[in-house]
Amino acid sequence: MMHVTSKMNHPRFSSLRTIHFATAEDKNATASRKSGRDQVTISQEGRDRLEITADKFEDQLSSMTKDEFMDMLKHWQDENQPKLEVDPYQKVDPDGSIANKVYFESYLGQLIEQEEHIRNYYADAYKEAVSAPIDALAYISGKYLCEWSDYYDPDIPAAERKWTYLQLRAMLTDTDVALGDPYALASVGGAKTVDELDAIARQAVKDTLDALLKEREGDS
Repeated sequence: MMHVTSKMNHPRFSSLRTIHFATAEDKNATASRKSGRDQVTISQEGRDRLEITADKFEDQLSSMTKDEFMDMLKHWQDENQPKLEVDPYQKVDPDGSIANKVYFESYLGQLIEQEEHIRNYYADAYKEAVSAPIDALAYISGKYLCEWSDYYDPDIPAAERKWTYLQLRAMLTDTDVALGDPYALASVGGAKTVDELDAIARQAVKDTLDALLKEREGDS
């Protein structure tokens, strides 16, 4: 079982959020209990978009599956329904649907941005591999892993060689790159932690709701 815990700093958010992702067996055993209390208020189009993106990034989302990711969405919505009459955001987001949408678009957008940065970082090495005189996968194995190969490059540090091979293999086989790459993401401050992704997404929610509230008050 995996536990993801993060702190909330705004009255609209609970003071502590702990998300429990169980194994498939655990989830089957509790499915009947959960079906009656989990409500998803985001639009069907929004859910479809999130599921598609969750499929793409299921290996990167802390080893979450798509079902686990959608379960996290349900937890988020359940915890962030307006509970206090003094909540100023209730005026512009009474059911929490805007907060839900902005949070997950920001969270997933950050992952997409990291993926694009990694692919761009290895673009030249990728072009070199596909234009090599031998099979591309054989070429990257020779250059980055096999010291006896004529293509081996000893000037690349060992750890960097392994990361380069891993990412190029993913790109050549059309699978997901690994988002924890310290070399490809060094120029942007490194790979974001779960807490950093969460904090940025929460700030996006706050900024959006603040802007809506300001606009509403300006029209009053």
